[in-house]
Amino acid sequence: MSERDFKKAAVIGWPLTHTLSPVIHNHWMAKYGISGCYEKRPVAPDSIGDALAAMKAEGLVGFNITVPHKEAIIPHLDKLAPLARLMGAVNTVKIEPDGKTTGFNTDGIGLMANLQQNLPSWPKDRPAMVIGAGGAARAAALGLLNENLPFVVITNRTREKAEVIAKEIGRGRMVVVDWKERNDVALTAGLIVNTTVLGMHGNDPLELDISKCAKDTVVYDIVYQPLVTPLLKDAEAHGLRTVTGLGMLVYQAAAAFKVWFDIMPEYDDELRERLEAVFR
Repeated sequence: MSERDFKKAAVIGWPLTHTLSPVIHNHWMAKYGISGCYEKRPVAPDSIGDALAAMKAEGLVGFNITVPHKEAIIPHLDKLAPLARLMGAVNTVKIEPDGKTTGFNTDGIGLMANLQQNLPSWPKDRPAMVIGAGGAARAAALGLLNENLPFVVITNRTREKAEVIAKEIGRGRMVVVDWKERNDVALTAGLIVNTTVLGMHGNDPLELDISKCAKDTVVYDIVYQPLVTPLLKDAEAHGLRTVTGLGMLVYQAAAAFKVWFDIMPEYDDELRERLEAVFR
């Protein structure tokens, strides 16, 4: 087998202690008969250019990007796909045989696919609430703006960052509210999406009063470490329906896999069992 036949991909970020991406992509590479491997590569913020040059030299087909590099990678790329340009963030890069690079963003695809697969009947007669103002918040907002909702509310501890998102992609259908008003907004929402790292292992929990939300309200947390965050535990305790962030990880990975290998992989039972075993 030649080196060209052996396909390599990776994920970069800083740090990279809890990523499940290798489990997902190596499962799919084996399933679809692709000889190769997917590995994690911790890359410090000041080493992005060197890391990219190394991956080109090694002949990688592409790589995923997680925090804090999703925006910082952009000046190092040759092209951006339209959605990545609109979002101002990249989570997937394809490296052509000649070394040319294209940045993509599959976060929004993964976020909405996870919601549609788990709770396709979520209430759309009330606004959706997006918490946060990073790349994942932009992805959530873009996906939700394509649904038949009255409008999308966004709130963030730094209001100015939320205002930037509303201005750039809101199409007149996004409302920015102050952080201190988030509990009042939650009462009116049909869907609440936490896109912050609040509730992740090692971080403070998200403080949000959902005790008086309507019983058909859906609470969606993109954090998957832990799988059931304090926010989701609280939602379950109040009888609300919940969506974990694990499916978003898988579905955004599937879209990335298709970018590299032109195969849309399946979230099969074997992969589901492998991932769920991590949390047992």
